[in-house]
Amino acid sequence: MVVPFPPGGGVDATARVLGQKLTEAWKQQVVADNRTGAGTTIGTEIVARAAPDGYTLLLTNNALAISSGLYPKLNYDAGRNLQPVMEVLRAPFVLVVSAAAGVKSTKELIAQAKAKPGEIALANTGIGSGPHLAGVLFAQMTGTSLNFIPYKGGGPAIQDLIAGRVQALFTTPLAAMPHVQTGRLRLLGVTSAKRSPALPDAPTIAESSVAGYDVSTWYMLLAPANTPPAIVAKISRDAMAGLKQPDAVKILGSEGAELVLGTPAEATALLRSDLARWSKVIKEANVKPDD
Repeated sequence: MVVPFPPGGGVDATARVLGQKLTEAWKQQVVADNRTGAGTTIGTEIVARAAPDGYTLLLTNNALAISSGLYPKLNYDAGRNLQPVMEVLRAPFVLVVSAAAGVKSTKELIAQAKAKPGEIALANTGIGSGPHLAGVLFAQMTGTSLNFIPYKGGGPAIQDLIAGRVQALFTTPLAAMPHVQTGRLRLLGVTSAKRSPALPDAPTIAESSVAGYDVSTWYMLLAPANTPPAIVAKISRDAMAGLKQPDAVKILGSEGAELVLGTPAEATALLRSDLARWSKVIKEANVKPDD
């Protein structure tokens, strides 16, 4: 199971849980293989070019859809060279501001951004990252001009937000909530279409003031294209059975994510939708890869 991210992150942790469950089901070792680099495209290409026999899988997140719009020349076509097996889980981002900034709602932030075009600094965790594009889409849908400030990771971005060097940030609940709970950051909303079960009191950005806004990060299991349907169905069925076990649910739900465990058809529809969506957002905003 190729993981195009470094060890220790959410995708890697999920792959190790899933790998253990498939090992137990198949009585054959399933290994999580971290193949990083080039914005996840190196590991993805390995699977896209692998034999469609069910022995090489990919666990990745929506960087798969973003990369296809961000990088003009890839050695694979995510929509044609990969077969989605299942969406494993989904989690929203959160929009936070410094508590000292005095902004108490998404509506107020939008008003400030419109009053001061280009002056509101919106931090992100790297050009082309999920949080960055959540901000790009936010700006497009609200008709605001924001100053996008890239950081190498969420930690430095949050520290500058707390210090007032930037005004807002889209990030993960796991990264933001400890600082919200201490009062240093204010949570304005979650990016998903529906309220998050992990943050039931937090309004969605859509219900606050941006109708139709819906951004979540998803984790998806995929196989090479042309993998026989019977093999795809077996992998999906066995993965779903393993991830429904209480110990797996406890681990995977610990970061505020919601288990989806959808069908191959549902995962395929999601991938196609996001490939089109993010390609359009990236093109309209003229987002270029971070060199």
